[in-house]
Amino acid sequence: MSCFLKRRDQSLILVDYNIRNGLYYQIFRKDQPSRPNLLLSNGTHEYTAFLDEKNNFHVIAKNTRNQIIHFKETSTKITKEILLDDPNNTFNIDNLYAISVRDQIHLFYYADHPSTKTPELIYHLVNEPLITPRPIATLYSRNINYDCMRSNSELYLAVIMKNDDSYNIEIKRFKNFKDLTFETFTPVSSQFPIIYCKICIDQNEIMHLVYVQEQYGKYQLIHKSYHHEWSDEKILYSCGYPIKPVIFIYNDALWINWNENGNIYAILSADHGSSFSKSIHASIDDPDVSLHSYDADQDASYPLICNQLYGVTYPVPKFAVLHSLDMDGIHINMTPNTELKLYLNTIKNAINHSVSKSKLEEENENLKNEIIELTQVQRDITNQYNELADLAKRIQDEGKKWRELYFKGKTEIDFYKKRVKQLEKSLSSNNQNTAIPESESQEESTVTKSEGNSGEASDISGKE
Repeated sequence: MSCFLKRRDQSLILVDYNIRNGLYYQIFRKDQPSRPNLLLSNGTHEYTAFLDEKNNFHVIAKNTRNQIIHFKETSTKITKEILLDDPNNTFNIDNLYAISVRDQIHLFYYADHPSTKTPELIYHLVNEPLITPRPIATLYSRNINYDCMRSNSELYLAVIMKNDDSYNIEIKRFKNFKDLTFETFTPVSSQFPIIYCKICIDQNEIMHLVYVQEQYGKYQLIHKSYHHEWSDEKILYSCGYPIKPVIFIYNDALWINWNENGNIYAILSADHGSSFSKSIHASIDDPDVSLHSYDADQDASYPLICNQLYGVTYPVPKFAVLHSLDMDGIHINMTPNTELKLYLNTIKNAINHSVSKSKLEEENENLKNEIIELTQVQRDITNQYNELADLAKRIQDEGKKWRELYFKGKTEIDFYKKRVKQLEKSLSSNNQNTAIPESESQEESTVTKSEGNSGEASDISGKE
């Protein structure tokens, strides 16, 4: 697998290996390509290349002595450092992939566990010499792949796992590189074997996942996307051959591209994965089409998002599908297709205008519905207010009646209180008048009796 690196100065770097030239790199510019520059005479097909944030290119490769070597471009030369040395091939290292995120180099590869000989996916933080390589996942087969994607300084990893009788795809977002902590999603769980997966994140931060699932001798190409939640799976294609699809986004269009038994196919989605076209034969017709890795300067303005592409390297680099659409000078030997770009931009503007118009109409309709709802709410509130006002008026009327009754009753009570006092006073005076005659009659009676007694005494004395 060749590696292509698109630099900020529009140049394109090819890193490739063949038995005659070993591992080498070559720079393509508009005027003419440079001569091949040797990196490793004893190189192998195991290598990876990428650009860092300073626009310098790096190559990490395995040589025939089972050493993992890191080549780094500086302003004056290319330095070399041995990262790992496995002279007896104890770990059987392969499937190398490296990427630069947040000024740190992240290296992934497959390696056998030294005791169990079980293959594992290993993570190596190259910039930190004191941190040893650590396993991320145990693999059930070396024939499956993993995928790694950078988006907005975040690093995502997709791994195919097997738990008992279930095949899963786990997507891990790195939270801490040194502590190796992740946020893990499991968007796919299937009873059928999953042999391949790819991820890509578009400008709207929608994550796209494509994978190949083997079911009853058929290989199904399936798509899922994530935006706040995972979508349902869509079966896009089915064939009798195992395929390795790539996914890339160019000018907001989502393309899925694969090689099926020597034929190059493609599928397009223009609505962020909501719907897809039928599969077509790609216009590129070359028996040497193969899979290549691709990395571009992180500050570049190219509207291309991917990490792998199908294409050819000779006589000049040419990528499937993109070669017919290139409007931005991705291919160093091609003049940008300005007519196609104008045509597509006009269509996009018309669509955006139509979408904006339809959105305004929809918004207007929503506002009308909201006005109707608010009017009804206002009517309900008015009715409730009127009911409360009527109730308040009735309460006031009742209060007025009770207040009048209260004053009337109070007046009557005051009258009767005065009347009672008058009667008590009258009764008191009557009692006093009655008491005086009785006392006088008693005195008269006393006097009479006295006189009587004295008479009786005189009579007695007279008798004597």
